[in-house]
Amino acid sequence: MVDFTISFRLLETLTFALYEDPIVFFREYVQNSLDAYNAKVGNNEEKRLDDFYVDIKIDKDNKNIEIKDNGYGIEEDQEEDQFYKKMIDIGTSDKHNIKDQIGFRGIGRLSAMPLCKELVFENKPEGKDKCQIFKWYGEKFLNLLNKGEDINASIEQITEYYSEDYNGDIDDHYFKVTIRKYGVAIKGLFNKENHIKRLCTLLPLRYSPSFTVQEEIKGKYLDFMGGNLDKFECKVVLDGDELYKPYANEDILPSGIVFWNLKIPSDEEGARSEKIGILWFTFGHLIKKREKERPYGILVRSKNMLMGDEYSLAIDADRSSSEYITTLGELSQALNGVCGEMLIKYEDLNDNAKRDWFRIDDKSIKLRHIIVEFMRRLHEYRYAASDYVNKKLKDNTERRYIEALRNLKSSYDLDTLITDMKRLREETEASQESFFIANEDIPSESVTIKRFYERLIQCLYNYYEEKGEIFEFGKIRKYIKNYLKKEPKS
Repeated sequence: MVDFTISFRLLETLTFALYEDPIVFFREYVQNSLDAYNAKVGNNEEKRLDDFYVDIKIDKDNKNIEIKDNGYGIEEDQEEDQFYKKMIDIGTSDKHNIKDQIGFRGIGRLSAMPLCKELVFENKPEGKDKCQIFKWYGEKFLNLLNKGEDINASIEQITEYYSEDYNGDIDDHYFKVTIRKYGVAIKGLFNKENHIKRLCTLLPLRYSPSFTVQEEIKGKYLDFMGGNLDKFECKVVLDGDELYKPYANEDILPSGIVFWNLKIPSDEEGARSEKIGILWFTFGHLIKKREKERPYGILVRSKNMLMGDEYSLAIDADRSSSEYITTLGELSQALNGVCGEMLIKYEDLNDNAKRDWFRIDDKSIKLRHIIVEFMRRLHEYRYAASDYVNKKLKDNTERRYIEALRNLKSSYDLDTLITDMKRLREETEASQESFFIANEDIPSESVTIKRFYERLIQCLYNYYEEKGEIFEFGKIRKYIKNYLKKEPKS
């Protein structure tokens, strides 16, 4: 065995700083299992297991978590102990040299180490009568770290490596991670009502069998990308129940499934355009906030690994210094009214250190151009549809609505949506006391004030639109609204 000195401050940075939310260690270990399986199997159909899966067991009474896959484990090498080598390699990984691997940094395996008393890795290769065990002692690590010194210490102080006889079938094979005696951070995670829903969003899961439109999504991905999305999906079982992505048929809104083919365009230096994935999404007649329990937003997945969260498209578009659409708040509200995924497979897009988005480089900037364009079109549709239904501000609302709808949908059947929108508009007009803007801005005012407010806002809108200063209109509308709210009632 090889012993070496390691900086505990570096370990602290690679764990606490990079993995602030305890739930991410589930993602790290599931992805490592899927990566190891795909690396072993490759295109060898004979090696593919009929039912490869990751089994998660949570023992809240004893504060233990077991994450076990039935893959092939880490095979032994006559010249070098591969399991031991992988366990002590920190910040190094061979995944970046292997096509279709999800992660690549080699530090994710330590994500749970400071959160528990012991982090135990167990490896059982096929045909071996022993299993290998490597322990990281999280409690010892924290005690040494809390001495307040910049400690450079032997790795043997916080690890242990040994083998045990295996009593089962010699042809069994698996890899297991056990988080023993987890602390308050993980305990707090399970106290949240939505922790299972968060896992269903976070992990690289399969779609539910009841989500029948998945075949359309997978077919579109296969046709455009020339590869199978199933390779990046993993069966995950939590305490006996399989987890699925949080989509159901009831989440398909009136637009149906809309697809964008995603390409990074060619550039002036001669680089050819490259396919990077597909975007699928669905939206309603009006872009408005969905029910709390339903999925919303566009989840960005790189090889089915979640990057960021529901609002990442808004955040990335807002970062663009050259193309301003609207405020971050407005962009985020627009994402509240849609549901879908951006499924990316592009080897030149690398995740950042925290694995919550892509590293900023020329490739991710080109992706940002796509995101900005999508967010611009979504924002324009949101207001055009609202104006059309409520016959608000402009006489040409129908033309603007149809144009915005065409721009948002890459393939579309306008007739049904336009018919339904006309019905919504007629219903709105039938209510004589319906004031769209006033009810939103000054809901507690009298009908007389609301009528005056609607006419005033319409005049201001027309004025600023003619001057080409529509964002100034938003500022003055906000000022008037806040002023009226503060005015004392007589």
